[in-house]
Amino acid sequence: MGWIKSKFQGVRYREHPTRKHGLLPDRYYTIFYKLDGKMVQEALGWASESWEEQINGERKRANWTEKRAAGVLAELQKNQSVGTGPRTLKEKRAMQEKTQAILKAESLTLAEFWEQDYQQVLKARIKPASWKKEVSHFQNRINPLMGNKALTSITSVDIERMVDQMRTAKLTPRTQQYAVGTFFRIWKLAAKRKLVKIGDNPATAIPVKQVNNARLRILSPEELKSILQHLAASDSLTHDITLFCAYTGCRFSEAARLKWEHVDLARNAALLTETKNKDSREIYLEPEIISLLERRIPGRTGEFVFTKKDGSLLIEPPKSFKAAVDKLGFNKDRGPRDRITFHSLRHTAATFAARNHIDVKDMQLIFGWKTPSMVFRYVKGNESARRHAMKGLARTLSGEESKIVPIEKAEEASG
Repeated sequence: MGWIKSKFQGVRYREHPTRKHGLLPDRYYTIFYKLDGKMVQEALGWASESWEEQINGERKRANWTEKRAAGVLAELQKNQSVGTGPRTLKEKRAMQEKTQAILKAESLTLAEFWEQDYQQVLKARIKPASWKKEVSHFQNRINPLMGNKALTSITSVDIERMVDQMRTAKLTPRTQQYAVGTFFRIWKLAAKRKLVKIGDNPATAIPVKQVNNARLRILSPEELKSILQHLAASDSLTHDITLFCAYTGCRFSEAARLKWEHVDLARNAALLTETKNKDSREIYLEPEIISLLERRIPGRTGEFVFTKKDGSLLIEPPKSFKAAVDKLGFNKDRGPRDRITFHSLRHTAATFAARNHIDVKDMQLIFGWKTPSMVFRYVKGNESARRHAMKGLARTLSGEESKIVPIEKAEEASG
């Protein structure tokens, strides 16, 4: 059908050949006007299709008519003349969508954001054990206090109340730290979605006692040998991945995700592509590891080096490692920070590497740490060297250093 001019200038329509709207044929309205010296035509829609508009401060459903189309055109032309507001229907709709998005964001509750967005992203990105912890913190600590509150209305006072409740319940500082950290990460994703501002994160200003969870214990060569002997007789897979991590210092997850196409036996090297900091790194393989890999029989492209019997991926350290440690009594009467875990293999490797005077930068490259501070967190240094240094300090302060005869002079005197 051709276009029909309405009784309002700049408004026209065409009629549907069969469909009716009331007693009249359904009409499709458009407006046309001049903008920056050019004629512009924009479509409004069918009279039978209702749309939302603001009427006396309330949003109501309405249908297109000649009069309403003329009203929209008049508004756009007025905006052109005064230089403010949307000058086209496209701009007007964009502003309306933005306003609706703001209103939606302002009313979106913390629980709704968790359910609709955050937990979906979280589950896809972190390992199952961490996922379960995060869910637990939200359900038990965060949701009861703040779940029904709009994200934009949550303040540091709400976080403080949560922490106070945990202190009253005598929960550990580590649990408090985790709960606050969970909220911090929720807010961070909401800021990425432009629902809130990252700089307004209420968790940032909450003082939570810092917890030192650094491991104190390293394995002695004799302890490692005993664990490997026990595993060799009971669980060959756990034996192999334990030996691999002990001799390379890589994380369990990095070893578990190592694929055969990233193992180069000709160069005695392997490429870790799925690392904690997302940066691939090359590790070099000693004869013990080369023999281990040759014994496991190289698999096809895409297959993992260390897998369960059914070929599936290892998600967490095998329980047989802990069973071996317990059987050997290595954790008996030990405190939480002094107990051997699978991660102790990496901690031990880093400690002995440092004692061999490896440069800090090389330590970062070997173990995959982003910053030098991580090197010093894992590496405790040489106890003998520290004791020798303290003895020297004590001699100096007590005045005994002057009595010490340098080796060269002592030899000359004896000669």
